[in-house]
Amino acid sequence: TCVSPPAADQVYGDQDMHEVVRKHCMDYLMKNADYFSNYVTEDFTTYINRKRKSTCHGNHIEMQAMAEMYNRPVEVYQYGTEPINTFHGIQHNEDEPIRVSYHRNIHYNSVVNPNKATIGVGLGLPSFKPGLAEQSLMKSAIKTSEESWIEQQMLEDKKRATDWEATNEAIEEQVARESYLQWLRDQEKQARQPRKASATCSSATAAAASGLEEWSGRSPRPRSAAPSPEHPGLHPETPGPKPPSPGAPPAGKPPSPCAPG
Repeated sequence: TCVSPPAADQVYGDQDMHEVVRKHCMDYLMKNADYFSNYVTEDFTTYINRKRKSTCHGNHIEMQAMAEMYNRPVEVYQYGTEPINTFHGIQHNEDEPIRVSYHRNIHYNSVVNPNKATIGVGLGLPSFKPGLAEQSLMKSAIKTSEESWIEQQMLEDKKRATDWEATNEAIEEQVARESYLQWLRDQEKQARQPRKASATCSSATAAAASGLEEWSGRSPRPRSAAPSPEHPGLHPETPGPKPPSPGAPPAGKPPSPCAPG
């Protein structure tokens, strides 16, 4: 392909802007036709019109124009670490060069230094610092990542708290249910105990009453007036008082204390 995509990649950070680079390059060549026309064998206007087409490849004339436009050297590499050709700008500076690799005499690739920013260099932007946009984007990405991580952790904490609360509620509900069932069992047990004691007392009272009625219904054994063969001298009846003797004086009343002497 043309050299425009590698240049767009290192100047704008986007190879899809190669049409912009191509247009600027052709416009620069036309403005400086008195100089660059000396390096073209065909009609210069015809050459510019042909090079404006996206299907036409660029060469060393376009590379020199880009070096002057962006005031950055253009280094060409081919299967090595040293450039085979270098195109310099009008003014010498310490800006990072535009590096391209040349393959099979038809193709250019972009070669970048990952440790040094090059995007935006040569655009003439005031107070522009190479790599500042990348640093800002990196800081923004880190901040977004941290915020996302914090939000994720908060969400996980809420999930764990929700699970803990649900588990705790289930445990409390189970404990309350067991406590209520135990209370019901205790109440039922206490309700059965008075009925059992009352039934026992009733049974004892009924047994005692039955025994008393049975004892009362029995007739006492009659006693015989005859003396017992074992004790012939004993009589069942107690002898009454003996009659007075015929010669004994009758018993008189004792004298009254009020009678005269």
